[in-house]
Amino acid sequence: MAARAQQLSATSLARYASARQPDVDVFNGSQSRAYCNSFWGTGDSGPNIMFARMRGASKTTDELRNFWNERCVIEEEYAARLAKLAKAPIGADEIGELRNSLDTLRIETEKQSESHLELANQIRLDLEGPTAQFHQKQIVHRRSIQVPLERKFKEKQTQESYVKKSREKYEADCLRVQSYTQQASYMTGTDLAKVQLKLQRTRQTMQGNERDYEKFSKDLADFLPGWEREWKDYCDSCQDLEEERLDFMKDIIWAYANDISTICVTDDQSCERIRTALDNLEPERDVENFVNEFGTGNLISVPAEFIATSSVGEPQLPPPPLIRYADYQRTSRRAVPAYHHEHAVLGGPGHNQGHQNDSPHDSVNGADSGSYHDAPNGSGHSVRNQTAPPQTNPPNHPPPPIPEPAPPMSHQVSTSTIGTASSSRSPSPNRQYRQSQPLPMVPGGANNGPSHARAPTPPPPIPQQPSNRILFYVKALYDYTATIDEEFDFQAGDVIAVTATPDDGWWSGELLDEARREEGRNVFPSNFVCLF
Repeated sequence: MAARAQQLSATSLARYASARQPDVDVFNGSQSRAYCNSFWGTGDSGPNIMFARMRGASKTTDELRNFWNERCVIEEEYAARLAKLAKAPIGADEIGELRNSLDTLRIETEKQSESHLELANQIRLDLEGPTAQFHQKQIVHRRSIQVPLERKFKEKQTQESYVKKSREKYEADCLRVQSYTQQASYMTGTDLAKVQLKLQRTRQTMQGNERDYEKFSKDLADFLPGWEREWKDYCDSCQDLEEERLDFMKDIIWAYANDISTICVTDDQSCERIRTALDNLEPERDVENFVNEFGTGNLISVPAEFIATSSVGEPQLPPPPLIRYADYQRTSRRAVPAYHHEHAVLGGPGHNQGHQNDSPHDSVNGADSGSYHDAPNGSGHSVRNQTAPPQTNPPNHPPPPIPEPAPPMSHQVSTSTIGTASSSRSPSPNRQYRQSQPLPMVPGGANNGPSHARAPTPPPPIPQQPSNRILFYVKALYDYTATIDEEFDFQAGDVIAVTATPDDGWWSGELLDEARREEGRNVFPSNFVCLF
């Protein structure tokens, strides 16, 4: 069975779409594209299109208001689930840096919950509220202006139909009169009398139709000036409302993008604090701290050998228990982490120390690995000759789409990470000593409303050398202070012309402010800026 054609709604413009001939100018050479000069025509398509357009515009605004409301509900539910998750117990029995890292994870999850709840409130106040107000303005425009004009448009259509029908009757009478007059010119006798009678009746009918045609034409002529005046005013009001709606839509969606970008920065700051806490977590040190705080010692009590008492001699006291000291060599069956392999291949520290001693599963070499001593006073035990565990590095994850600056100088950087960074951009002798700064806090009380959301038009390109081609412009979100010679300082709001975008997140560009531009300093972090 053939598929049923989709029924077009009253707000759809597709029903009025028609193929235009390329050599036909419906505007007759006019350069004006104002609504009041562009929606007339010989038929009724102009008013129908305008009415459908305004109904569709109101529908779009209402749909956008529903979108903001649904997004608020999603953020509120997400914030509630994050708050519930932050209260879940995790790591209450842990100690050391792992306990601190787990506490940081829980605290930052609670902060993320608060930030997402704040985002929901911000969307409801700054986006959903203004959108609902503008939709109400569209409803008032339709009730007070469009609905009365639609009734007048129907009245105009009725007047035009009266004129059309009366004209058709009048034209038919004229044709019959001409026909009867021609027949009477060559007829005689009875036939002539019959034709003359028909001619007389037709003339009488034509006079009545002529009066109707004259009356309806006069009524339409009197009606049209008022219609044209009201239609022109309606077109002007529609164009004003449409321009305001389009500008409002652009600003409100721009503000939404800014709000979402802000929450992304906030979440990234929380993740950075979690990573900072994990930087302080060293498994070997936590294991050693656990042993130092809760270890029970290395004395192993061995029962004394039983010696039977002779039946003829006096009974002897049993010998004291023997004590030996644990001096086993740890044997680990732990799988070597991937970043240990990379570190070993690159010849990092700990390459020749082996990884067989990295597993929590220990086994002993047998009972003979300890020496027996008498311990009447618990002294004189041997000390285990143990080498320090190898220094490990965090996993070398691939850089995110907008990379963070390199880790601080106080943390050890793996050779593989340095190699990746240096291979993606021009080599620099100070690359491994680059110090990153934490992302600044999002300014409080920032007005993200529609009137402040859209950025101004980009300025003209700065004069540049032929070798430096400008790719695009960015705007600084935060202040940044250079840490090496090839970087430059900038402040929040500065505009930067980008000339290169390496994969490591340290881009090349120049400040548009010539007074603060310094020759040879053209590197800046990409996560401190946004597209201009």
